[in-house]
Amino acid sequence: MTDAVLAGTWVVDLRRRTSFSRGHLPGTVSMEYGTQFATYVGWLVPWEDELVLLCDDPEDLGSALRDLAAIGMDGPRTHLLDVATPLPATYRRADWAAFRDEVAQAPVAPVVVDVRQRDEHDQEHLPGSLNLPVQDVDLRGADLPPGELWVHCRSGYRAGIAASILHRMGRRVVHVDDAWERVAELAIPTTTGGVAA
Repeated sequence: MTDAVLAGTWVVDLRRRTSFSRGHLPGTVSMEYGTQFATYVGWLVPWEDELVLLCDDPEDLGSALRDLAAIGMDGPRTHLLDVATPLPATYRRADWAAFRDEVAQAPVAPVVVDVRQRDEHDQEHLPGSLNLPVQDVDLRGADLPPGELWVHCRSGYRAGIAASILHRMGRRVVHVDDAWERVAELAIPTTTGGVAA
């Protein structure tokens, strides 16, 4: 599996995003298996690139292969994770309450990356956040400012994908895995208009 990562292959981990953040193989990308899985793989992984699916559940692997075949992506390699496989790479997950509390204490505002689509960001976003839609993260993530990146979307799914791609690039990330509606509930300030990354 390490050889596939080193060769630049897209190694996509299907496990839950909570499991991925707690431990994964370096260089892998998190795309939690579920109803959105095939849509995001088909959208984000270049069709000419080799794809490897990685999971600890054979049933999810089989379902993922069927879903990808339905959109015309046949033949990805698969790898079933053994329970003894070391998963040394990790990053933080946080909710909006943790974000609010840490920002209040921080001497410098964190770099916030909003990976929703441009119209979602323009409608309402955190002041100073950078809009880098999830489909552009692999291409433009290297252009983000230095420092720890707090990555969010509307529900946490897209942010999980984006955080894993940025982590693969060597960035320190915090995956904000929480619903956008919680921002209003916690009285976190927002604004409108756009700031692209």
